Amino acid sequence: MVKMPKEVMDMFNDWGVSKAIATVDAAGKLNVVPVLTFSVVDEETLAFADVFLGKTKANLDATKTVAVTAFKGTKGYQIKGTFLEFQDAGAIFAKKKELVKEKLKLDAKSVGLINVEEVYSVSVGPEAGKKLV
Repeated sequence: MVKMPKEVMDMFNDWGVSKAIATVDAAGKLNVVPVLTFSVVDEETLAFADVFLGKTKANLDATKTVAVTAFKGTKGYQIKGTFLEFQDAGAIFAKKKELVKEKLKLDAKSVGLINVEEVYSVSVGPEAGKKLV
């Protein structure tokens, strides 16, 4: 099992960091959209809110294939993993719904969970593209 390093978890928990999610549909067509609501559930799991997901949600349900990038300035990380599920009840959903309402003044419909399988640096410099775990 892959565990995210602390600096990666800190970046994904930071609401001031830009984040994007990439998915693919059953025909192999890619989709990339910004999703600012990412946070860490534990060292192996990311969560994000479904606020306006359309194609992204359909792709995740269909293929479970996902990559997420978080970056600020010249520093960033990419997570590759498998989509687990959307939840619309429970502790993770309740916390995420509350944070989305507080931070973005929007309503979360559900929360998606991603199992982390690979972590890369996307920082500018000699670490660019390096697999961290």
